[in-house]
Amino acid sequence: MQAEFWFDSWERGGFYTSFHRRDIHPFVERHTPAERFAGAHVLVPLCGKTNDMLYYRQFARHVTGVELVEKAILQFFTDNSLDFVQKGNRFEGERITLLCADFLSLEAEDVGQVDLVYDRASLVAMPLEMRLNYLRTLDRLTPVGAQQLLNTLEYDPVLPSAPFSIAPEEVVAYYADGYDVSHVEATVVPQHGMVRRWGLRFLMEHGFMLTKRRNLRPELLEPRLHEALAQMVLARNRRLPELVETAGLWPRGCDGASPRVA
Repeated sequence: MQAEFWFDSWERGGFYTSFHRRDIHPFVERHTPAERFAGAHVLVPLCGKTNDMLYYRQFARHVTGVELVEKAILQFFTDNSLDFVQKGNRFEGERITLLCADFLSLEAEDVGQVDLVYDRASLVAMPLEMRLNYLRTLDRLTPVGAQQLLNTLEYDPVLPSAPFSIAPEEVVAYYADGYDVSHVEATVVPQHGMVRRWGLRFLMEHGFMLTKRRNLRPELLEPRLHEALAQMVLARNRRLPELVETAGLWPRGCDGASPRVA
C-alpha cells in the first residue's frame, strides 16, 4: 500500500476517512482507565486525528501520535481548538506531540520511553506484506513491560483493502512469542458502515490487551506471519456457517471475551 493512498483518503474525506470516530472509543475507557495509566507515556501509531488522544491527554504524562499526513495533524489541533508549535515534523501542544512521519521509519529515540501503545486502526491498515515491518517497528519502540490496547476488525467476505480483516488467531500468532495476549472484547457491529457499503455478512470488533515480556525473535517473525494467515483462513472457514446462521453471534474469544452486540 503506497503513501499516496492515505494522502488521497484525507484529501477526499467522507467515506474515505470513515475510520475516524468523533466519540471516544468504548474499549479505551474500559481497558485503559485513568486510574491505571495516570502518568503514562502513550504512543498512538497512525493516529490520524483520533479523539481518543484527547482522552489520554487528560491523565497521561504525554501523548505521542504518529501520522503520515500533515492535513490530519492540522485538523486534530484545529478541530479541538488546541494551540501547538511546529518544530520541523513535530507538532507540539500541551502534553501532546504529533509526529508527521512514516511510522515504519521511526527509532526509539524519536518517541522516547513508551508505557502504553494504543492501536485502533494501525495493524488493520497494514496489508500482509507490510505487517512484518510494522511488528518490528513496534517491537523496537517499546520496552519490556509496555502494554498495548489493540483493536482489530474481523469480517466476511474479506476485502482487498484497508481496514483489513484480522482474526483473533492471527493476533495471537503475531504476538505470542514476546507478549502476553488477553482477548478482552468481541463485539458484533451489525450497523457498521462497512456492513452497509459492502454487504458484509458479519463484522466483529475485537479488543486485546498485550503486555510485552521480551522482544520478538526476528527469526520467528516471518514464519509466524505465514502461520497467522493460515490460521485465520482455517478458523474463518470452520466458523463461517455458524456465524452466518446465527447472524453474527460469536463464540468466546481466546481467553473468554464474551460477545457483545453494538
